[in-house]
Amino acid sequence: MLKKILKDSLPTIVSLTLSGMYSVVDGLFIGKATGDTGLAAINIAWPITAVITALGAGLGAGGSVLVAHFRGQGKQKEGEQITNNTVTLLAVSGVVITVFLLGCYTGILKFLGAQNAVYQEAKKYSQIIIWGSVFQIMGNGMLPVLRNLDMAMAAMASMITGLMANVGINYYLLFEKGLGIRGAAYGTVAAQGIVACIGIVLLRRKQKIKLYLEKKVSYQTIKTGITVFGTSIAPSVTLIFTNWQCLSYGGEAAVATYAVISYITFPVQYMLAGVGDGTQPLISYYHGARRQREVMQIQKIAYVLIGCIGVTAMCVTIGLTPYIGRWFGLSGEALNYFGTGMKISAVAFIIIGFVKFNATYLNAIMQTKKAVLLTFSESLFVTPILLYVLPYFKGLNGVWLAFPVTAACMIFIYKFMNVITRKTKEG
Repeated sequence: MLKKILKDSLPTIVSLTLSGMYSVVDGLFIGKATGDTGLAAINIAWPITAVITALGAGLGAGGSVLVAHFRGQGKQKEGEQITNNTVTLLAVSGVVITVFLLGCYTGILKFLGAQNAVYQEAKKYSQIIIWGSVFQIMGNGMLPVLRNLDMAMAAMASMITGLMANVGINYYLLFEKGLGIRGAAYGTVAAQGIVACIGIVLLRRKQKIKLYLEKKVSYQTIKTGITVFGTSIAPSVTLIFTNWQCLSYGGEAAVATYAVISYITFPVQYMLAGVGDGTQPLISYYHGARRQREVMQIQKIAYVLIGCIGVTAMCVTIGLTPYIGRWFGLSGEALNYFGTGMKISAVAFIIIGFVKFNATYLNAIMQTKKAVLLTFSESLFVTPILLYVLPYFKGLNGVWLAFPVTAACMIFIYKFMNVITRKTKEG
């Protein structure tokens, strides 16, 4: 079983980590090319990008859970129909979100706190990102589809190719052509377009792709995928509230500081989420086949992997904290904030992986309502409360503390849900 888990999880962990690295690449290049203003702009605009990518990840994962579930029951034809429905749904949602965001993104940026020079830079970045929504949704949505069709290594290879393209395009457009923040946006869209094209080619080798959109299947895909959407969007919801508090307690320097902290915490969160996403096909398959013993075995092994990755990530990050801020071009007051903020945030790495896995696990065994409750209570209830309460007592350090404290609270809520479920069954 361990061999199966590692075979699926390791490529998925790498793929999701690389997905998170897109923002790191943008941050490194933008920090060097435009300084604190560019960093603050891309950080404030990031929720727009996050909604687009989370939509792709959610729909792709939602369809993939259903595919794995039916494959576990031996229903291959239904699985192929759901795959085709998922691919079609990804393309349609890309067009819809593009039209929607083009009509309101300037208002969204102002709502998120963008002003003056930061607003102008954020506007340039967001406009290009929105026009490329279809590529980003398809690129992110194809990854779970491939993983659930036993092509985890191919999905990882497509992400590596996309990231390499992103690095090359960013360097050329930012430094050779001097396009500034727009160059980073073009690089992201182009790289995701490459990932999407590779994904389509790989899928066509596995099965014939047809345009297929069925209302009932689409509803079930959205229902199942909403947990993954919420898990993907949760860091960005946190980012919105955190940016507001950073502006209140430390100004634009604190926002730039949090931008760099996000460039580190986001990929680590994606890496930890990769354990859940990597084991999801196996969990869904065995759950569909009613083999609960294997499901529990996978859960135990996943917890061990998450613990090892979390502790390692925390230690490495804390050790590199004195250097990271300068790598991203932070200066002056922002650099002073960074040391404390990064170390406090890194403590969450030993907890957050379990939070991510618990939501994915519930979704994989078709307990969608519990998964949705767990996911959205974090981003819409626990995080906002802590972000407003803790800074009242600890100032800017309270903003940084909200991240690990939120993770601890979510572990407690998951345990409490299990106790209630167990007592309900016993009663």
